[in-house]
Amino acid sequence: MVTADFPRFTFDRKFYIPAGYELLRQDEGLGLEVWGTTGPRLVAMAFAGKRNKPDWHFKFASIERLEQKIDETISGLRGHLQRVAERRVARNAPHDVKVDDVFRCSWGYDQTNIDYYQVTKVIGAFVEVRKIAAMSEDTAYLQGDCVPAVGDFIGEPMRKKVSVYGGEPSIRIYDFASARRMKPVAHVAGKALYGASHWTAYA
Repeated sequence: MVTADFPRFTFDRKFYIPAGYELLRQDEGLGLEVWGTTGPRLVAMAFAGKRNKPDWHFKFASIERLEQKIDETISGLRGHLQRVAERRVARNAPHDVKVDDVFRCSWGYDQTNIDYYQVTKVIGAFVEVRKIAAMSEDTAYLQGDCVPAVGDFIGEPMRKKVSVYGGEPSIRIYDFASARRMKPVAHVAGKALYGASHWTAYA
């Protein structure tokens, strides 16, 4: 069987702009361009960021409504950029993770898996963690409660960057799941005790 490699075409913004449209508004900082017609038929389309396909393409009843839509788009883009910047600052904020802190990762589809990780070393913005066992008790068919077995290592050391969200540190374990630091419910004889997490395992 012979297969052919066909070239992949990419289209710039001009490809999507109908003939007769003119540039109505532009904000280079946001990558915003609004193209349209202001004649008897009031139609406009907007591109934002680095996108080549339009974010919207509408017919408007009045020039005031068009201006309102453009202002709403600008406000939304600025708000998005502000949130992205704030999240970036938060992720890189100094953390207070210490050796022996425990992180909990909950993941699964149609079931809930619980994994625990113990910090073994702090390396600046990074930490070294190892997976630890869980002490588990069945509470019903294919489900139960578990707590971390601190010091019972079952995994090899992993180096992870600490991110801070809402003031709480987390580390990414899988592409689809992160682990958040657990808060002890009590300390007995100098050892931290943690609350139980519920797990499910459906056949």
